[in-house]
Amino acid sequence: MRAAPIFVLALLGGCGEAPPETTLDGIFTADQAQRGAGLFDTHCARCHSIQEFSGRAFATVWSGVPASALYLRIANTMPLDQPGSLGTPQATALTAHIFAANDMPVGETPLSGDLEFLTGILITPPES
Repeated sequence: MRAAPIFVLALLGGCGEAPPETTLDGIFTADQAQRGAGLFDTHCARCHSIQEFSGRAFATVWSGVPASALYLRIANTMPLDQPGSLGTPQATALTAHIFAANDMPVGETPLSGDLEFLTGILITPPES
């Protein structure tokens, strides 16, 4: 009889999903990344190429860095001619586009602009 409450607690503890810890945990949606691609073409492509933000170049600079750092770089400094003019939906979509360009898996929940959440997620490109 005493084992029953412990068993129930163990089952309940396993019900909750673990919070995402890396960009390999599906932290953005395909639709969000697609919106980001359009925004990249509109706001970024005149000064940047997506190759700057993908592959080895991206991994060298951003691996092991909290996702909040990339998000804040985009939100606070881009576009170059109007720094900080992008809103949260645009900055998160651009961040999602960069993650997608690096073959990071999509999930079912859009990437949030919550800095505490983003700081808890490490950028982790997939292994080649």
